[in-house]
Amino acid sequence: MRSELPRAARVLSRLIPAGDRESILGDLLEDAGFRDLAGARRSLWLTGECAAIAGGLSLQRARAWLVVPPVAEVVSGFVVDGRGMFRGTGLAGSLLRAVLFCASVATLALGVEVLVSSLLSASGL
Repeated sequence: MRSELPRAARVLSRLIPAGDRESILGDLLEDAGFRDLAGARRSLWLTGECAAIAGGLSLQRARAWLVVPPVAEVVSGFVVDGRGMFRGTGLAGSLLRAVLFCASVATLALGVEVLVSSLLSASGL
């Protein structure tokens, strides 16, 4: 079945989970047949559909891996834990912890942004 796909669609189909790949590709090839697509239009359509499906499934997997607590919980945690933060003599340590936390959140946001932009650029959107 994979031999019927254009090269770009075969590469993109590798992003589709192996358990679902054959059924999804079979449905796409069947749908291309129903639409009477042939030649370059068929190749472009199959490549675009494979990219869209692979991108969507990759985003779902990324969302499942990344568990982010709601902002309200993070803020309430800062309020509860931060009450005694400035009472002691370790002001420098408290500031360092706050800066490290902000840097880790920024790094996480940057990583997600890079992942999403690379997936969207790979899918052609």
